[in-house]
Amino acid sequence: MIRYVLMSVLLGSVGQIMMKTGTDRVGDLSLTPATILQDILRILRVPEFWMAMLLFGVSSLIWVKVLSKAELTYVYPLNSMGYVFVVLLSALLLNEALTPYKLLGAVVIMAGIVIMHQ
Repeated sequence: MIRYVLMSVLLGSVGQIMMKTGTDRVGDLSLTPATILQDILRILRVPEFWMAMLLFGVSSLIWVKVLSKAELTYVYPLNSMGYVFVVLLSALLLNEALTPYKLLGAVVIMAGIVIMHQ
């Protein structure tokens, strides 16, 4: 079961990276009533957006499988691994800063997961 949880969380994390990449390509969005249609059309033209949606969809399907087999109180805390994955992937793929505080936060999250699963 842990394998499916990890797949779901990792796919969702990669989806976040794709969403950020696509958002960077789109640029600033005002999302006001006057520009909402134009903004949506700009977003829909970006392939990374569609890849992100696909990854989120597959992640959700895998998560449904997880929920059909395990207690929510057991598997849901494992979702917080997504924060750790995003910090690491953002540093590797987006060249975002990996600061000591981000690393410490990731360690605290992982410690929390370990504690909850004792």
